[in-house]
Formats: sequence, C-alpha cells, structure tokens
Amino acid sequence: MIKVNERVKEYLRLGRLFNAEILALIFVLSYMLSAKLNAMQTDIRIVIVLFIAGVFAHVGGAYNNDRLDLAIDKRAEYCAHKPLVSGNISIKTAKIIEFTATLIFIVSILYASYTSESTISVIASPRILSTIIFIMCAASLVYLYNRFNKSNMFINIVGQMYASFAVLIGMSIVLDFDFIIILSAIVIGLNGVYLNIIEADIKDIEADIVNVPKSLGVRFEGEKAVNTLKFYILNEVIKIFMFILILIILSLEKAGMNYLLIACILFIINYLVRLLMFKNLSSNREKIKRYIAAQEITSIFLISTIYMIINPFLPIIVLVLVVIWLSTWNKVLWGTYIRPQV
Repeated sequence: MIKVNERVKEYLRLGRLFNAEILALIFVLSYMLSAKLNAMQTDIRIVIVLFIAGVFAHVGGAYNNDRLDLAIDKRAEYCAHKPLVSGNISIKTAKIIEFTATLIFIVSILYASYTSESTISVIASPRILSTIIFIMCAASLVYLYNRFNKSNMFINIVGQMYASFAVLIGMSIVLDFDFIIILSAIVIGLNGVYLNIIEADIKDIEADIVNVPKSLGVRFEGEKAVNTLKFYILNEVIKIFMFILILIILSLEKAGMNYLLIACILFIINYLVRLLMFKNLSSNREKIKRYIAAQEITSIFLISTIYMIINPFLPIIVLVLVVIWLSTWNKVLWGTYIRPQV
C-alpha cells in the first residue's frame, strides 16, 4: 500500500483524489468513442494526457468547491474534518493549488487537441476553437455551481451538467460535432445531476438554503426520511430518460441485440439499488453511504454500455479501474476502503 505523509494527505483529501478518476475517464472514453465512430486510431499519448487533465480538473474543482463553501462548512459538524475548516490548509495555499491544477488541466487539453492528427471538422470553425469553447463552458458551470448552488435552485440543478461539456471536450480532440456523442453528453450530465441531488442535497438538506429534496417536501423524522414520493418520482424520471437515451445511442451505433440486453440487465440492477437506497434514506450518512456508493458504481457500469463498441468488455474494465482507484486512495487517505464523508 502507498504510504503518504500526513501533511500531504490533507492536500490530497481536499482535492478529493479518491474519485478523480471518474472525470478523467469521461475525457478519455469520449475521445476514444469519437475516434472509433470516425474510424481513427486511438493515440495512447492523448489518452494519457486526457486522463491526467481529468485528474487535475477534478482537483481544481474540489479546491474551488471547498473554498467557496467554507462559511457553510464551518457551521456543519460533519465537515469539521475538512482541511480548510480545520485550518490545516490556508485559503491562500488552496487558491494557489486550485489555480495551478486548473491551469494544468487547460494546458493539457489544449496540448491534446493541438497534437491530435485529426483534421475532421463538421463546422466552419477550427476544431481547437471548439475545444476552447467547451473548456470555457465546463469551467463556467463548475464555478457557478460552487458559487451559487446554495442560493439558486437553477444553478444547483444545471451546474452539474458541466460533465456534459467534459464529454464534448473529449469529442473535440477528434471533431467538432457528433450526434451520438452529444446524446452521451446529455446522459452523463443527467447522471451528474442525479447523483448531486441524491448525495449532496440529502447530506446538506438542513444546511442548504436551496435544496431539491427539501423543495419537494422531503423531511426527516428522527433519522428517517419521510414524504419522499415526489423526490422519488423526479429521480426515477431522470434515470428512465437516461436509459432511453442509452438505448437510442446503442441503436445509432448499430450495436447488436446482446449489447441492448446487457444495458437492460444493468438498468434493472441499478433500479434495484435505487429502490433500496430510497427505502433507506436517512439523515445519517453513515447508514446510507453504502447505498450511495452502490448507486454510483452501478450507474457507471450502466453508462459504460455506451462505449461497448470500443470494446465489448469495457463496462467491466471501467468498473474494475474505478473500484481499484477508489478503494486504493480511500485506504491511503482515510484508512477505509469505503468512500468517506466529504
């Protein structure tokens, strides 16, 4: 097991390195799918650069989130362990790391776009201009979410669609526009919205000024969530719409019936996890942490079916990579294989 100095651990915890691979994989897989759809050879150098860019983008966003949430986090007892709240990391240092990580992300993406051998462009503008536009859109949504999600319902919901632009950034390494990639961007953006209102909003339901489940009438009697029907229906509508889009994407990719069947099976598994999660919604995050983790993992597995034309076993490969990354960094940084409170 990797041994990390306690001081260094605080910086890595603040950057939420334990789940940085998710964003990194979005960049990589959207690039690989774009290359596959356009009969291009995948460049391993670009894959590596995009993964690194995704990790630094995640770290920069995490630092920005905790910095802008500091006033609220100080009032929440469960946030006492956070490095900015505890004072183990100064605001000045956090700003420097945030800016540096974001700069590395931008430079890495532009380098990948510039060095790509692709000359495909379906709109008049140069392909690299599309990359720049998507970077600006993604960064803007991240900042707006971190800055206003506690006070603006629209931003609280729409801000998570930054993940859609992460998909488009990966696409732009190959070409400006592809309808299948656009649909996959919507799926991944909606999954970000779903996970945010399940995890972040439930966790902060008492602290948030604006909160989706609270606005739909969810409240807690003791630790148990009650009046959850409207909230459950909203989340199921999001998931069902995502599933329909996934089936459409697989059809457009001319994937075989076996791929469609796999997607259906994974959707059922994800549904059963969702059902258990909603039955056990609690204000005690320690009790629902395993359900949230299972929901995230099964969602990743389901969404990965979009990329099966790259490799039929890609959902399994992605799942294994995510589990190894999560469990390793959780153990290194927190001493537990299960995702901690953040």
